[in-house]
Amino acid sequence: MNTEIAILGAVFKCQADEDIFYQRLSEIKGIKKIVTHNSYLLVTIFDTHKKQTISDISEVCDIWHATMASH
Repeated sequence: MNTEIAILGAVFKCQADEDIFYQRLSEIKGIKKIVTHNSYLLVTIFDTHKKQTISDISEVCDIWHATMASH
């Protein structure tokens, strides 16, 4: 089973900053896929790594002042 999390409101200073954000997310263990939907990202994570994956995503979101929400 998988869990979906929406990420909203990330603030980027420039294109390189945005690229680093996506790179950091892509390096997190337990993420199955990341899909862009209009004004937010939909992140699907494997439930086997759920607790650590959510913690890692939260750290990245904090850096870019983004909000996480269950989807």
